[in-house]
This record gives sequence, C-alpha cells and structure tokens, in this order.
Amino acid sequence: MTAEQVEAYALHVRIEEISQKLKTNDVVPANHLCRSPSPSPEYDNSGRRTNTRHRRYRERLQAERHSLIQQAARTIPNYCPPADYVFTARTAVEDKVYIPTKDFPKVNFIGQILGPRGRSLVEMNNQSGATIFLRGKGSVKEGSGRGRGRGHHAGFYHEQEPLHCLITADSQGKVDKAKALVRAVIETAATTPEHANDRKREQLRVLAVANGTFRDDEGFYGTGDKYVGIVCRICSSAGHIARDCRVRKMNAGREPKTPPWRKTGQPSGRKPEDELDVMYLDFLSGLKRETNGH
Repeated sequence: MTAEQVEAYALHVRIEEISQKLKTNDVVPANHLCRSPSPSPEYDNSGRRTNTRHRRYRERLQAERHSLIQQAARTIPNYCPPADYVFTARTAVEDKVYIPTKDFPKVNFIGQILGPRGRSLVEMNNQSGATIFLRGKGSVKEGSGRGRGRGHHAGFYHEQEPLHCLITADSQGKVDKAKALVRAVIETAATTPEHANDRKREQLRVLAVANGTFRDDEGFYGTGDKYVGIVCRICSSAGHIARDCRVRKMNAGREPKTPPWRKTGQPSGRKPEDELDVMYLDFLSGLKRETNGH
C-alpha cells in the first residue's frame, strides 16, 4: 500500500475505535496510570458535579474523533463518517502549537505572542481568521482568579499540559495560517538576540506609547511618520524637538553668549563695563586736580 493508503487506513481504524468506545460508554482508561490528575470538583446551579472523570474523557474522545473525521473528509475520497456522527457547521477545527520553554527557558515567548496589552495576539487573530489561546503550564498567572466561573472549567484541563497555543477556527485553512504565524513568532524569539529583535523593539515602543512614557528622541531620527505634529522651532524640520536640533548644535560655537533679551537695553557704543571704568577714571582725575590746586 502507498503512504496515503496507510494513513487513510490508520484514520479509519482510530475513528472506528473511538466510535465504539463512545457507543459502549467505555471512555475512562482502565489503567489508572494513564489517567490525568483530577481537577478540583465543580458544580452547576443544581448541585451536580460538572467535571467528572467520565465526562472529561468523553469530551476528549469526541473532540479527537471530530478532528480525525474532518481530516478524513479532506483526504479520503467519498468518505462516509460514522452513523452516529453529524456534521455541524458550527463545529470548530482545533490544533495546538507547543512552545519550547524547556529548550529556551530564558526567552519570554508569552510576552512576544501576546504583545503590549494583547495587541499582537489580536493582530494574528485578524490576519488568520482563527482564534488563538495561550494554554498550558504558565499561561495563567498565580492569583489571577482561576477557579472562578465557567472559564475555569474550560481552561483547567489545558493547564495540565505543557505551554502551547490552542488554535480554533471554522476551517483548516485558517488554522494552518494561524499556526504559521505562531511558529514564526516562536522561531524569531528563540533564534534572534534581543538587541536585534525588531518585533520586540516595536512591541516595547507601542507599550511606551500606550503608557504615555514614550519619548520622541529615542533614536528614531528620520521617521517622520512616527512623529506627526512635531516640528523643530529652529530649523523648521519635522521629527525632532529644538533641544535635539543638529543645526543648533552645529552653530553653537558661532552664536554670541549674551541672551537675546539682554541685548535690547544696551547702547550701540561702549559696553556698560566700559562706562563704569571711564566714570571711575574721571573721578580720580578730579581728585588729583583738587589736590594739586591746594
């Protein structure tokens, strides 16, 4: 058999296996060593527990079967899903991209994926058309209110896994595009030094602007589009303020030391210091004449 036929056969066998487990309600692994740690119990408004072991494993198998059926429908011609499976337009396609935090423990992958106030993540969502979530260990800060509401029930299981990005969309193409964007960010963060990482530098600049701490003289000369409305009063050029004007620095040695507002009250002839010297000499001459006269 060809590689495509082997892959199709493996998909078919796994789908049938999961369908049989769901039909017989045999969803919990018999070996207790294969079971994941149980989370804290959660209850609905009626007092019934919502995150039982049976329910958690059944939801996992249903999600896995849906993903396999979607893959089989794309790769196997004339594929017929199981009789108890119903195609729904609202069912989302999911995939994961794991983040190599163990290989690069000093790299802040979460910060570069999220960006300033989550803007970088929103941009990737808009570009791909998918929705990207950070899941796994380290994705939620300690003391940030975990365990409250329904969001905790949906996200707790992911916290048992390594740090990763969970991508959901209504089509596989959008998921693949989002995966490429996330992998590009991970590769850039892992292989590029911080001083050469343009993405991180831009994120820091956007964060400074959002916080109101951005300065207009942080080495961005010649980028007038980033300094809209800033015009130097000395050279009338855009992009810098008067204290950083290069023309002012070049002409610093040629300008007179006396400020302009002190020049207006001075006579056009001798300086005030010379006038005092002349008056003092006239006074001494008068004293000498009076002494000689007596």
